[in-house]
Amino acid sequence: MKYTMIIKQYVMAYRADENEIKRLLPPGFESLRPVLRINVECFDGDDDWGYIEFNTPVAAEGKRGWLNIVSWLEKPDYMHLEFTPTGKAGGCPHEADNDGCFYWDYNTGHYGFLEAEVIDAEKECADCSLDWELPPANAFFDDDERIRSFIKLPVEEILGAYVVEFDRELEQDDDVIGAEDGAEQ
Repeated sequence: MKYTMIIKQYVMAYRADENEIKRLLPPGFESLRPVLRINVECFDGDDDWGYIEFNTPVAAEGKRGWLNIVSWLEKPDYMHLEFTPTGKAGGCPHEADNDGCFYWDYNTGHYGFLEAEVIDAEKECADCSLDWELPPANAFFDDDERIRSFIKLPVEEILGAYVVEFDRELEQDDDVIGAEDGAEQ
């Protein structure tokens, strides 16, 4: 049985040290741009942050997309992120250069790939601020030092942010949040 979920998505991207991003990538991934991105989703009109991804644009296996560095099921205390919609139309200049998302599949012990979701809704530019505190050691299930190293990379410049609201069609048994993808709790 299919049903529709209303998604409100907040997205921001920032420039970080390209050499450090390349150094921190797992084998087999090539950095496309010196960018880190945070993608926040709120579900069914609720303004509570229901799912958060931290990722970077990569190429691997003949595909171009986002490498999910880590995800959370709620906003962590060490992430200070705010969005203020501006009322102006906006979006991402690299949106067409995206086949999907690479994520760590804990069931197989390998990276999986999800094809990009088509979002036709109009995006609204947002002002955004981000400040990280260093997470405590062992804050993550696996790959703790690599994830902490990505978070430690200084924000060189916020490149852009937007907000978009859209409908997502799901099957009744779909895993809405994707905890099997290694979302931190």
